[in-house]
Amino acid sequence: MSTLAVVSQSGQTLNFFHLASGKRTGQLRDLTAEPHELCYDQRTGLLYISHAYEHGWYPAHGTFGTKISVVDSMQRKVVEMIDVSPAKGTHYLVLDSKRDILYASVEDGVGCGPNAGGIVGICLKTRKVIKAIRSGHKTHWFVMTPDGAKAYTCNKEAGFVSVIDLVNERMVGRIDMPGGCEQPGISGNGELAYFPSPTIGGSRSGAGFAIQVIDTTTDRMVQSISLDLGAVTVHVDSEDRLLVGQYRIGFSAGSTKPVPLYGGLLLLASAREGYRELGRLETGVVPLTIFASPDGQRAFVSNIFLGTVTVVDLSTMTVERTLQVDTESRADKGLHQGAHGLALIRE
Repeated sequence: MSTLAVVSQSGQTLNFFHLASGKRTGQLRDLTAEPHELCYDQRTGLLYISHAYEHGWYPAHGTFGTKISVVDSMQRKVVEMIDVSPAKGTHYLVLDSKRDILYASVEDGVGCGPNAGGIVGICLKTRKVIKAIRSGHKTHWFVMTPDGAKAYTCNKEAGFVSVIDLVNERMVGRIDMPGGCEQPGISGNGELAYFPSPTIGGSRSGAGFAIQVIDTTTDRMVQSISLDLGAVTVHVDSEDRLLVGQYRIGFSAGSTKPVPLYGGLLLLASAREGYRELGRLETGVVPLTIFASPDGQRAFVSNIFLGTVTVVDLSTMTVERTLQVDTESRADKGLHQGAHGLALIRE
């Protein structure tokens, strides 16, 4: 049976859970500060962990991080640190196994001047940065086409998606996205990219919540899927269904600080079935990271503020179990972020 690896950003830990039993089988402590996302290389058994900031969260943070941790998943220890500087603020990680390149989104340091975020490419043989491509803003998440040729970046509140030519190492277009966006997903054939919009907290009225669909052959927005609640992430599973992490937030009286009220998983059918709703269930506030097992039977939902992961049976849309990752707030952290990046280690 597989093992699920989960990062606690606040706790600075990497946690391992046996999926058949739900038991924690290991934990790496005292990771470099503010670990974010995970990427697993099935070929080598290595896990890569991004570190966005020395402390804090987007957009309230200290010095940008410049490191990516390399973890041996069998030995369960950090074996190397990759330095991406002068790029900084590493977030999402995507592996191009054909070219042996690890791509990382960064908020700054790609060239000089303002809006110097983008994507860097790391050669996994040398562990050195060999590509640095500007996106025109702070890049948070991105999706890559299966052939490794193009990427589409989530630039949060910027109001546009950047189209990146990864082969020729340049930005080749921008797609307007009023209100900004959150974590995107991409279809199995790479022809459709899905961006939830607006950025979290971007609409107090609830108007305009949608998934914006981009045709990657034309780099144009071709459809808008209306939603009843905000969405912070979209994952596309092996059946091309859309797994959508939804949220509802309120605002304290006299304050602009959002207060999370609800988090849940929405399951939509594939494009060929018209994106009809297949089911939904409540998980936990702000389901920031979602992915499905390769067979499409289970979903894993990382509820960042609760510090839990919800394991969902997608055939019945019921909760199999809830993994307690890191539910205790730390006094030295301004915001509890107990469960973030996820990776499935198949045995």
